[in-house]
Parts: sequence; C-alpha cells; structure tokens
Amino acid sequence: MVSYALKQGLAMSPDLPGRLAELRVMPGASLHGESGARELAGLHRQLVRAIQPATPQAVVLIERERLRGGWLRWLGPIPLIRTLTLTSVGCLASVVGLAMSSLVNEHNITLGFLASSGSTLGWNVMFILACAGLGAAFSALFQAHRYVADATYDPRFDSSYAARMILGLIAGLILVELLPENLFADSSLGAFGKPALAMMGGFSASAVYRLLQRMVEVMETVVRGDSGQQAAASIQSQRASAESESIRARGELAAGLLDLQREMQADPRLDQVRQQLTGLARQMMSDES
Repeated sequence: MVSYALKQGLAMSPDLPGRLAELRVMPGASLHGESGARELAGLHRQLVRAIQPATPQAVVLIERERLRGGWLRWLGPIPLIRTLTLTSVGCLASVVGLAMSSLVNEHNITLGFLASSGSTLGWNVMFILACAGLGAAFSALFQAHRYVADATYDPRFDSSYAARMILGLIAGLILVELLPENLFADSSLGAFGKPALAMMGGFSASAVYRLLQRMVEVMETVVRGDSGQQAAASIQSQRASAESESIRARGELAAGLLDLQREMQADPRLDQVRQQLTGLARQMMSDES
C-alpha cells in the first residue's frame, strides 16, 4: 500500500514509511505482542485512509499479478480482465465470421423464428447471439476496467460477470426475436436493425428486464381492471366508513347529553340549562337521521 500511495502521489504521513521499515526488521516476538499489534493496526488504518477509494485487497492483488508477469499480461492486469478481453475478441470474430455467410443477410435476418427454418435460421440466430454477446462483453469489460483503474476490484464478484454475459445473450435474443416487431415502431429504436437491438440488449440486460416487467404490470392491470376504478372504489369505501364513524360519535354524544339532562331534573334552578340540552340533543338526533 505504501508503494501504491507513493506511485499515485497520494498524501500520507512522512513518518509512516520509515516506521513500517523499522517494524519489518524487528523480531517476530515484538510484533506479536499487544503493543506491536496495536501499532500495526494503527499504521494499517492510516494507509487505508491514504489510498481511498482504493482497497487494500485490490492493491495487493494487482501488484501480485504485476510481479507474476507472463505473456498474457498485455491483455489485462488481472485474470478477469484477460478473460473478458478474450471473450470480447471471440464475440467480435464471431460477428465478422458469421456475417460473411451468404445465409446471413438483410432479408433472412428479418424473418425470425416462425418464418425461417433449418440452416438459415441457425446461422441468423447465431449471428444475433454473437451481437448480443459482443454487447454484453463490452459492458462487462468496460465496468471491470473501471474497478481495476480505481483499485476497487473485488474478486468475490468474478462469477457475476459470467452471469452477466449469459443474461446479455438471453436479453438480446428476447429483445430481437421474442417481442412484437412493432413494439418500437413509434420510437427512435424503430430505425435500428436486429443486430443493433441485440447488441443493446446484451449491453444492458437490466433494461430488457425492466421492459418485460413493465409489460407484465400492464397485463396485470388489464386483468384486474382499471386502476382508476379501483382507486375510486377505495375512496368511496373510506368515505362511507368515515360517515358511519361520524354518525356513531354523534349518537354517543346525544346519549350522554340525555343522561346529563335526567341527572339535572332534580334541581329546579337548572330548567333553562335542561331546555338548552334538550334542544341540542334533538338537533343532533335530527342531524343523525
């Protein structure tokens, strides 16, 4: 981490490298003691803060791969980048190679699954999958390069790139062959051909997922009924419940006033008050009815 910070010109305490060098030549027993472990933890915390947003794990892995060398290192600094680079080159070569076939042309590629068959369908579907794979590989390689450049790469997520490639292939094929042809007729995507749409689907499988999710929501709305009608029915039900609660509250208040009137009948000096309470109770009962 010290080497990374010095190469990147990051600010850190000038005493930090010297103190680390002193600790390296100290006997092992001294480092394993409580004070030595506490000092090492403090120095490590300072280094972590100095190299942020980079992570210690990514810095160590990248440096280890650099020291290992090898003739494949020109493809990328870590194995994941090299694998994605080779995958991208393979998809690009597949697109070019399949496009050279006489069966892959503008007419055949627009036929789709139901209007084509045999080798013609096979070659064109492979071409579509190659375009989707090229978009997926480009997206994965671009994102992985950004993590490596920022030294925030985490090898725990290596398997997610393979899943992203598979999702890209599926998304590209769904977008081009399984969705209605006139789905994008009224948008700017309507001018794109199937290869471009397949590459876009492979590049962003999440966009295809959201598109399918939106279509499912529309279908559920049609099956369950208009959402506006459901909202109006809900408001009407709430209004009826509120009116019922108000009627019940007025009835309870009127009953309480009548009880109070009966208790005050024993005192003749409160005739005027009794008359007012009687009028109020009658008024509330008439409002309730």
